[in-house]
Amino acid sequence: MAFNEMIQEILGIPGMNRGLAATKINEAFAKIQSENVWSFQCQTGGFLTPGLLGNNVSSLLSPGTISVVPFTTTITADAVATAAWTAPVPYPPILTQQQIRIPYFSIYSIIAQGSAPTVAYLTINTAGSGQTPGSYLVNGSGGGGTGAQALITVNANGTVILPPVVVNQGSGYTSAPTFTLAAGGTPATFTATLNATVTIDRPWTDLPQVNSSYMIYQCYYAMPPGWKRLFAFTDLVNNNDMNYWGKTQQDLAREDPERQIFDQPYYVVPYQMDTRQGSATYGQFLVELWPGPITQLPYSYQVQCNWPALKLPTDTVPYPLNDEIVKFRTYQILALWKESQKGDDQERGSGANWQFLWKAHQEEYRDQLRELRIMDRHLMDLYFQKARQEMPFGGEPYANVNGTINVGGFNG
Repeated sequence: MAFNEMIQEILGIPGMNRGLAATKINEAFAKIQSENVWSFQCQTGGFLTPGLLGNNVSSLLSPGTISVVPFTTTITADAVATAAWTAPVPYPPILTQQQIRIPYFSIYSIIAQGSAPTVAYLTINTAGSGQTPGSYLVNGSGGGGTGAQALITVNANGTVILPPVVVNQGSGYTSAPTFTLAAGGTPATFTATLNATVTIDRPWTDLPQVNSSYMIYQCYYAMPPGWKRLFAFTDLVNNNDMNYWGKTQQDLAREDPERQIFDQPYYVVPYQMDTRQGSATYGQFLVELWPGPITQLPYSYQVQCNWPALKLPTDTVPYPLNDEIVKFRTYQILALWKESQKGDDQERGSGANWQFLWKAHQEEYRDQLRELRIMDRHLMDLYFQKARQEMPFGGEPYANVNGTINVGGFNG
């Protein structure tokens, strides 16, 4: 039975409406998930760490520079950083899932991207032809601002080959101005890009920065929505089990307070629930990988997560649950709700006996729950129990870093 059909059945209760019925069904669904570990809650996922923006691991710096004023939440990029921040990426994580810092100072989470009212750089749209060679100072047009100027050079063959040089960034731009060079022949046109900005999750409390070096990488990783606990976490490159139980944020505050240790991570450390308004992972639990990963590395994890709430009319509950058990749990919740709705001036005992109905629905629910747990037990056993195997084992040992196994210093 789909979500819409369950709602229609619940609407038969006096005083019920569609919104309340949907809310109480999902409340019942969540309670069922909290009363047992179900096979459908056991999920596999993974991370691919993005590494340091720009991949300049030797210098531990990202491209370009940034400027920011203390107690504000906007960081502005120069032209080089703007190009790096706005470059298309073939896969997540996007910039708003990463963190920014000046080396060895506070770590700030990026929650939004934007642009400053100034021009960062120009790119050649059309090179023109037959123009008079030389250098020309060209003003920007439109965009709602003023003052942007670029030095544009026409090559000896009458076309523009060299990238224009912005000599005045201008101010007040709400969109990129246009630049056109008409020096005889066919004009050359250019596309302007405004300086990129990022919004951070809290006010900047470090020293003021003007054209300063910085780092963008990912420190915190979001577990799936509805996450409850970890069963396993694996480093796939080095074939290691990650330690997700041995360290806390308090430990890291003692051992690496400035997060200066960048290496292959060994620990998965609980961080906090993502409550940052505007965050790409709002409402999900965050963990920190430590030491900080500044290269691309894949990880796999097995977790317990609640199934998402029912939303679409065609949504159904996952196996082995069925609509009956969800409805019986919903009826329990609604019986208590109806009992609480009785007014002080209403004679007790008039109308339905909601206390009796609550008890009846509870018994039905327990019977259903017992049967479904038995049905699900085999799947849970497959997930958690180890199979016994006698020697010899099939297959050969394999190390997925270099494709060989090292035993006693001998490379096989």
